[in-house]
Amino acid sequence: MNYIDSEHLTQWVDSGRASIASAKVCAAFHDFLLGLPWLPTKLDWEEIEHDTVDLSELGDADLATLVRQYPLGGHPYLLAMFTPDQPGLICRTEDGITNLDHIYWRAQGFRYFCGVDMTSDGELVYRHEDFGEFDGFAKLTLPVP
Repeated sequence: MNYIDSEHLTQWVDSGRASIASAKVCAAFHDFLLGLPWLPTKLDWEEIEHDTVDLSELGDADLATLVRQYPLGGHPYLLAMFTPDQPGLICRTEDGITNLDHIYWRAQGFRYFCGVDMTSDGELVYRHEDFGEFDGFAKLTLPVP
């Protein structure tokens, strides 16, 4: 079963709150991430200038305001990748960033997401370089511009 088929995510899709990105889109994002420095199971943040935020210390409004200070926050949409060979979830950035625990509820471990823009023709443009990491608990890590 794909993560995107979980009831809590199908409710978002069915309500119009989110849409599904193809596995091909997630594989392309994964390929980008593989070009960065890695430890065995996650990015090696010692090699990437970054900030880490404890989500348990922020309310939704404060978190949304904070994320706008990073490149990810400059995009109207967010791609949440579960694995490179499964479909992902696209939602509004503010909605996604304040609900990472909900989105990744059944996907344990470190998870990655990136910004998404939409052209005037309605085409989605994935901004892999504007990404973040969620540790599955309460830590959000974002590269510093």
